[in-house]
Amino acid sequence: MDKIKSISIPVNSRVIVISDIHGEINLFQNLLHKVEFCADDYLIINGDLCEKGSNSKEVVQYVMELSQNNPNVHVLEGNCDTLVEDLLDENPKLIDYLLARKHALINEWLDEIGFSIGEQTKVQEIKELVMEKYNQEIQWLYHLPTVIETDKYLFVHAGLENCENWKETDRLNAISMPSFLEKEHHADKFVIVGHWPVVNYKSDIPTNNPIIDKKKKIIAIDGGNVIKSTGQLNAFIIQTADGEDSFSHMFVDHFPTCKVLKDFQANDVMAKGAIQYPHYDILPLQRGEHFTICRQIETNQQLYVKNEYIIKQDEDRFTVKADVSCAQISVRKGDRISLVDPNCSGYALIKKDGKLGWVLKETIM
Repeated sequence: MDKIKSISIPVNSRVIVISDIHGEINLFQNLLHKVEFCADDYLIINGDLCEKGSNSKEVVQYVMELSQNNPNVHVLEGNCDTLVEDLLDENPKLIDYLLARKHALINEWLDEIGFSIGEQTKVQEIKELVMEKYNQEIQWLYHLPTVIETDKYLFVHAGLENCENWKETDRLNAISMPSFLEKEHHADKFVIVGHWPVVNYKSDIPTNNPIIDKKKKIIAIDGGNVIKSTGQLNAFIIQTADGEDSFSHMFVDHFPTCKVLKDFQANDVMAKGAIQYPHYDILPLQRGEHFTICRQIETNQQLYVKNEYIIKQDEDRFTVKADVSCAQISVRKGDRISLVDPNCSGYALIKKDGKLGWVLKETIM
């Protein structure tokens, strides 16, 4: 890798790490407000500012100005931010990408210019149009570092190859490799990554919260914002110290919040499990009033799947309509929760402290 940026972070500093904003400017600004971000903090944006969400143009502009006006704000590239390379290289496949995705940074730029892309549009034409008005943004994105290195941490969007010298990692792997938490690395520092939604990793109750593996020295922070229907935008917070640093996190999402009206104790038999990417195929075994006992084909697990989430593909094949928790979750009166799906019979899907599960509707309504 060539684009490695080294920075020094003093002891007793607060470092805020946010990844995978994906064009959600309001969520990003709300999160900065929630963590009370100030000029004394160090802010690391860990890639994927744009694409998939509704306002990539504003995110890029806002973060670019933030980094230019505050020397403690540092930004690195994610795989979604490298779309400008296809533009600069005049890759003809860019046209198909833009036709298929309304919410793309270059489409937002073209909309502001007043240009409508079509199947006969040439990439050279788009390049000329956007370079004239957005050259500053394009050059800023193009020159973002792939890795930010400090004395204790390596920040990279997706991960590092398991080679003796981590700097020999292929750049495209560094910004696009999947499921880094399941891999190994040889760096002698914590490696902090986004890119792969943490909910994809197996846990008793699905969670969007950052995962810290001290043995592997990997911290995964992608809350699945935009990518997952239940996702959130995480801020991973490092408080540096003379000895061991301390970690915490906060998050924001788009879901309405409410207070729990009365206690609910999860059924022990139904207190864990989830249908998660990529294991969506199921075999219903016993249907109940609200949940069906199903066998997950790839893992052979038996799980309680909410009836409304089961989809019959054909005579012999069943799947689910989205990643879904199969766990009930305990709550207490007065708890503040996010209401994820209140539209099923008998039970509502909620998020409590970043964890996803089902409660009786009467608990919250």
